[in-house]
Amino acid sequence: MSTVQRRASQGSPAAARGAKPKLHRVLAILDWLVLMAGTILLACLIFTSAQANISADAVDYYAILQRLTPAEETPIVRNLPFVDQRSPGYSIAALGPYTLLSTLVDPLVETEKVVDAPSIRDPSLPGNPPPRAGPSAPSSTGGVGSEFVLIPPAPLLLRDAPFKDFSVPVEGSWFQWKLALSLAATSYAFLFLGMAANARTLRHTFPALSGVSLTALSVFTSALFLQNVVATPLYATLTAFGMASLFALFFVRAYGLQRTWQMLPAGFFLGFLVLTRLELAVLAVTVAVLLILQRRWSFVANLTLGAAPALLVWLAYNAKQFGTPLYLGILKGDINTLTLDLGYVVDSLVHPASGLLWWSPLLIPGLLGLLLCKSRPLRILGTGALALLALYLVRVPVMYQHLGESFIQIGGIAVTVPNSPASMRELVRSDINRYATVPLPFALLGLHDLLGKVCERILAYYRWTKPLDESPTPGGPVPFTQRTSQR
Repeated sequence: MSTVQRRASQGSPAAARGAKPKLHRVLAILDWLVLMAGTILLACLIFTSAQANISADAVDYYAILQRLTPAEETPIVRNLPFVDQRSPGYSIAALGPYTLLSTLVDPLVETEKVVDAPSIRDPSLPGNPPPRAGPSAPSSTGGVGSEFVLIPPAPLLLRDAPFKDFSVPVEGSWFQWKLALSLAATSYAFLFLGMAANARTLRHTFPALSGVSLTALSVFTSALFLQNVVATPLYATLTAFGMASLFALFFVRAYGLQRTWQMLPAGFFLGFLVLTRLELAVLAVTVAVLLILQRRWSFVANLTLGAAPALLVWLAYNAKQFGTPLYLGILKGDINTLTLDLGYVVDSLVHPASGLLWWSPLLIPGLLGLLLCKSRPLRILGTGALALLALYLVRVPVMYQHLGESFIQIGGIAVTVPNSPASMRELVRSDINRYATVPLPFALLGLHDLLGKVCERILAYYRWTKPLDESPTPGGPVPFTQRTSQR
């Protein structure tokens, strides 16, 4: 090829088209590198800093798992008034790791019994979870709310917990490593499964430039998410996040492919998502109603069929624990009350000290993007997420109504009440941002679509304002919307 021909080819539309995929490849590589770096950093953070202590909500999940195991053990805490108000899905899922540890590991090791004097953890110390209504040693609070009591009483790293049982003298019980590690293994398994599912969903929905780095950014841009990963991994938060991510993956694929083998897993993970947090039935009902309005009868039928195992497990659990299959302890309202409080709504959404807009910065733009996108399955997820968020905004912690009372009794347990609006917002910040991890996998899809629209507007403005002799050729860049998959 001559020099003239080479110069001509370099300036041709074909050459311009060749340069564009090269740029996409570079961006795609950077996209995956961010995800890989974030995942490795998260794993290192868990190994070096994750805590195994149980407190507040974690006591209930620990107690439920302890009841489900065949071993006859003294309950970790005698007074457990909130157990019947907790959804059992997290503890039921932890039975898998518990069985593996009991059959494959426990017979090969010797468990060390650690006896230490009981003490109360100062809530001002670093690493302590924020105020939260929940059980712990009720008779040993000594002027500190039960939610501030750690078991074991001193900080315990997760990596130091294996093969050690810690005495809880006040209750005459033991903190057992198998139970704690089973809960932690379940949380972290669903955390990383959820991140992988989010990346796969983004890649399926936006194949040209997936934006999988949003998966890692969703974790590291939320301080409360990281707190759940490191300080309170024995809560149900990470498991609910993973379940929601897996549901989103199979729902989006099933909506487009319309294949039964995709619909059934979507229903399965939706069912167990509800079993992990029963209030998420609002999300399931919203999705079902929207599909019915679209006359997607087979989809609704297959979702219901896929969710049936979770319903059967829930009925069996209720029958075993409470003597009736349709036990609805979650409706007692000891922990939260259903009421419209505009102050709580403002604190939960927009207040800089506690609002989702500031502490979960990818959520609100992502939900907005879901509602504005043209993809029907994404709009369904967005509507379901908004319905769930609306429920959380009227599900007010009982302590919110008792500001400045120091202590209140909930189920016979002394629970600290924040003494100022600022400390109350710390409670709100912890609650609402923890709940927001469920719709976060949906929001990532809307955020990607919204960013694409913004890029289109910027490129359109650039094309309108550039000189006529630099206008794009017929073989120029393909608009963003044309580079995404058919949704």
